[in-house]
Formats: sequence, C-alpha cells, structure tokens
Amino acid sequence: MADSRLSRRQFLTHTGRLALGVAATSLLAGCGSNAGGGASTPGASPTSPSGGTSQGGTTTISMMGWGSPLEKQNVQKGLDMFGQQHPDIKVKWIHVPQDYFTKLKTALAGGTPPDVFWTGNLADYVSRGVVMDITSYVEQDPVIGKPDYFIEPQEKERATINGKWFGIGSCWVIHHLYYNSDILEKAGVEPPSPEPDKAWTWEEFLENCRKLTVDASGKHPGQPGFDPSKVQQWGVSWPTWSLPRDVLVFSNGGEAFTPDYKCHLGEPEAMEAIQALADLAVKHQVAPQAAQMQQLGMSSWQMLASGKLAILVDGSWALQDISKMNFKFGCGVLPKMKKVVTEAQAHCHVICSRTKHPDAAWQLLRFLSSDDYQLGLCKAGLWLPSHTSLLTEDGLKRWITPGVHPEGYDKIATEYLLKYSKNYFYPAGFEQADQILTSALDPVWIGKMTVQEAFKKTNAIGQVNQVLQQAKAKLEAQL
Repeated sequence: MADSRLSRRQFLTHTGRLALGVAATSLLAGCGSNAGGGASTPGASPTSPSGGTSQGGTTTISMMGWGSPLEKQNVQKGLDMFGQQHPDIKVKWIHVPQDYFTKLKTALAGGTPPDVFWTGNLADYVSRGVVMDITSYVEQDPVIGKPDYFIEPQEKERATINGKWFGIGSCWVIHHLYYNSDILEKAGVEPPSPEPDKAWTWEEFLENCRKLTVDASGKHPGQPGFDPSKVQQWGVSWPTWSLPRDVLVFSNGGEAFTPDYKCHLGEPEAMEAIQALADLAVKHQVAPQAAQMQQLGMSSWQMLASGKLAILVDGSWALQDISKMNFKFGCGVLPKMKKVVTEAQAHCHVICSRTKHPDAAWQLLRFLSSDDYQLGLCKAGLWLPSHTSLLTEDGLKRWITPGVHPEGYDKIATEYLLKYSKNYFYPAGFEQADQILTSALDPVWIGKMTVQEAFKKTNAIGQVNQVLQQAKAKLEAQL
C-alpha cells in the first residue's frame, strides 16, 4: 500500500532529518536580505501595493519552499504578482525540491537563513526560537485580522501557540478518494459520492474493492483460485504513512496526538483502525503491498491512469497532477468506519526570527495569505481555500475549474472540508515520534505482526510519549 513519495508528501510525512550537513550551505548562501530599511506598516490591504521602500530603493528578501515542477511554476506566478504590487520589494524564491527540511535546518543553524520559509510542524520551529511572533501584525491588519477572514477556529488552532501567532497556514488540504471512472463503470460499481452524507460504509468499501480487484484469470479476492501474486487490477491503494493512516483512526472514533502532548494510537479504537488498514493488503488482498508496487515500477497516479488501480486514497493536492493525466476520473469522500471525517492540514508560512527586514517579510507573508495568491493555486488543483471568501457560492466560481475539478468537487471543498474535517494536531517532537511509530508498524503492513503485537514488542507508544513530553518542555521554555 505504499505510494510514490512526491515533494508535497515528503513535507507531510516530515522526511527531513535532524542531521546538519555543510553541503546545503553553499546552496543557501545569499538567501538572506541584502538591502537596508523596511517596507510598509502592517496596516495595508493584502492585495494592494505597499506604501514605502527601503533607503536603497529596493528591499530584497528571500523565501524558501519546496514543490513539484507544477507547484514551483504556480508559486512563481504568485510572486510575479507580488512584485507588481510591491515594486519596492524583491523576492528571491529558493525552491528546494528534495531534502527540504534538512537544508532548511542547515540554513537556520549556520547558514544564511531565508526571511520567509515554509514549515510543516510549526511548534518544532517555535521551540527552536527561529520563528518570529507576528501577533501584532495580524491583529493590526484590517483584512487578515478580521474575525471572519479565515476559516475559524481552525486557523487559530494551527497558527497560534499560547494565543500568539507564529505563522499563517498556506491553505487547507485533505484526503479523499480518486477513482478511474471507466474501471468502476465496467465493474458495475457506483462511484463514491463527493457528498459526505452519502459516504460508503467500511463494509461497502471492502465489497466494492473486492469487485474491483482482478487477477490474471479474472477472479476476485475470496473466490476459489484467486491468485494474489497475479493481480492485474487492484481495487485500492491506501498509503500507510501518518495522515492517511490516522484519518482512519479518526473515523473509528480514535485519536492520534492531542494538545496535552500524548499519543493515543495504542488505544483500542486506534489499533482497530490501523489493523483494518493493514488488512486491506494482508487479509482482504484488495490493495498492493509496497513490494508489489515497486515491482510494477509505477506510481499510484500512473496505476490509476493506466487501469492498474481502481481507487486511490490521496491528498487533495494530487488533483493538480492527476487532472493532467488524460483519463476519466472522479473524486469522492473517504469511506467511514464509525463516522465521516477527513483530516485537514497544510504547511504554514512563517517569518524567520533573524530577518533584518520584518516589515518587508510581513508584506510577503500577508500576500501569501491573500485571495490573489491563493486563487491561482486553487485553480490549479493544488490547494483548497482557507479563506471564507473563496467558499461562498460566488467564491467557488472564482476557482473551481472545468478540466481540473471533477463534477461535485464543490461539495468536497465546502461540505467535506468545512463540516467534516478534523485539524491534524502536530506536536513539537512529531518528527521523532513519527519515526518511532513508522519503524514499529513496518512488520504490520506485511502481515508479520498485528498492531497490538508490534506496539507491545517495541513499546513504541511509551517511547513516543517520552519524546513528546521532552519536546513540550523545550517549547514551553521558548514561550
């Protein structure tokens, strides 16, 4: 059930490591600001030009982020717009498609840090003292500071710590289903609905996955003679990394991490859901294991487009690329165990605490939080909005794009995101905790252990809770 690791997924799984290397230093040299003075005050509209310039005429700041080639292009389009609106501020866009977090940590630790950077786990960077408190900027802003500008309380939940703003979320992204329309039609399976109140039950999902899994002789799982080593078409691919794993935990009434810095994945509801995910491959034989994916030599997106895969669980960000793969597809909400739910998260934009140009950096940050910037990335299929203005009837018309967003996608953006999503809580220390959990669960995905056996043998939950409490203490020392 493993999936190909693309740049956005690398962020979401926090694949950056703690080791610092000198190799990235030369790459990041010159990332900092190079001109004196500041830009405008925090009060201007996020879509209007700033009113001031530095003494030298132009203030140069840098922004560091990741992304696929398509994402890089769309971000650059936004920055070009920013340059038109703010001719007195020049932005150096440092695109790092691989090993982003390692290179960012190198820059923050000893190199020249970027003025603005993208980060996944905000709390980790706050605990290191490398993120600027932007509370006064946010509260004084006449647009961004409005109580109804962002989807709330979700924005404050992810962007504030102890009531202080340390960043602003880029957007929202969620997990949902993608399906190959022709495969489902041929099998007589009614496509999953984009409407949450019509979500498949887990039993319906399993039954449909059996119908959609076919071996070389045309047999399905459960039928006499079915050969799992000769599957020609898989019913589903459901990745096993943290977000798609834990969204199933939420659906079964469990929790992953909570603000009291405890891990709940060892509780019965959570272990039952994780086992159900593993059983898609090891018991029900409707999903490929990692080794089978590797043998095919194809990404899950390619499998879906080529007819090797009927249904894919993936993030909403995948729409940008899937929509360009020239096959008939649709999107639906995830199946439910006990309740309909999806997880909501996205990277945050933050200002480095060491920036020499906080006002200019704020002008960029607030532009990244404007409709002007968010619209282009929503139209491309990469993002879902975090601004209430883009989720009204008129707002949806501004970014829902034929040929990118399939029929009914407005329901995913409104009903599913607004009413059925759950903020994924990232505690400080998540990266190390996730490595412990990932290692402990490796035998589960291939059927060598049950979830309960794996957690008991490794004491993974105990290790994780110890890591989290240490990280919590470090964070509190910075606040």
